[in-house]
Amino acid sequence: MIHLNDNNYKRYNSFNRRKFLRSLALIGAGAAVMPVLSACSSTSDLTSDHRDKVRKKGNEAAGQMEAIVSYATLAPSGHNTQPWEYRIKENTITIYPDYSRRLPVVDPDDREMFISLGCALENLVIAAKFAGFNAHAESKFNNGKEDCIVVSLESREPNKSMGLYDAIKKRQCTRNEYDGKPVPMADLNRMEVMEKEPGVNCVIISDKKQISRITELVKEGDIQQMNDEAFYTELQSWIRFSEGEAEETGDGLYSKCMGNPSVPRWLGKTIMNIFFGAKGQAEDDEKRILSSSGIILFASEKNDKASWINTGRTYERWALTTTMLNIKSAFINQPVEVPSLKKELTSYLSLGSSIPQLLLRYGYSNPMPYSFRRSLKEVIV
Repeated sequence: MIHLNDNNYKRYNSFNRRKFLRSLALIGAGAAVMPVLSACSSTSDLTSDHRDKVRKKGNEAAGQMEAIVSYATLAPSGHNTQPWEYRIKENTITIYPDYSRRLPVVDPDDREMFISLGCALENLVIAAKFAGFNAHAESKFNNGKEDCIVVSLESREPNKSMGLYDAIKKRQCTRNEYDGKPVPMADLNRMEVMEKEPGVNCVIISDKKQISRITELVKEGDIQQMNDEAFYTELQSWIRFSEGEAEETGDGLYSKCMGNPSVPRWLGKTIMNIFFGAKGQAEDDEKRILSSSGIILFASEKNDKASWINTGRTYERWALTTTMLNIKSAFINQPVEVPSLKKELTSYLSLGSSIPQLLLRYGYSNPMPYSFRRSLKEVIV
């Protein structure tokens, strides 16, 4: 969902990775440095962290609520900003958008922020059911900071089916090349019949001609975004180039999650600023998309906060379902984030009045490292 690309100035497009590595050896900077960051736009990954199981009934109520919230925090978010806060009161958990973590350049209307809140809500509902609660969610919109999602919990028999619950800890945006193997028809059918929130639908694309055309839109999105200095500056501010930096902040785009080694921030920024351009990023994205089994688009009938939340819930349900099937996925949201390309995508796929919200590639690959999450004391207010 939101996005993690990089690469910037056109004048550096002539550099390639081999030249870069030779130059790096000459300056004695140590082993490898920053290969191009995967251009997978969107809601980021999850985390490995210390949250294992929702506490059983009989434990302290507050601890049980916190355990449920810990699963909500494993939701994806743009640049792994984790733009949420939680308030626990008696039998309710309220989710608030954290506007201090906005992405004003790539997400100027907070669309992807509210999609992320929908993902967090879906995780929360699944974890609550596992712990022995029915969860009833009500969204309240009142301009800005008063916006929230109130989740009322009502005791029931615990649903101990591991299924989606267990997948929450395993789901990730896997930003490497895939093996190109097709997804069996039975699993594609399972994707299609998955329950969707009202007003949300999805389109599964496996036709190579269509994939090729969408790939061109992604590449054009790369070029437009990477050559936008404001976009680049915002992106770089959320990249965590070293493990120490990622662990300290508990957020952002951890370098290793994108297939890059851990390096000091000054070195990572230097490499980004000198050696990588939009054209190279576009070429890397093309390879990744063409190595995938297919593409899926999530669209909504309306383009408001309620629809964005419903999109997030539907997407997260799909992501957890595919995780159970050992299918990986990663965002390629560039054509959804660039207005002119969004119109072109809508027309090409004959979506009519439906609005594209999320675009992903999927397929089979090895898992990548998990990103970090902030502690509960930082997100529970």
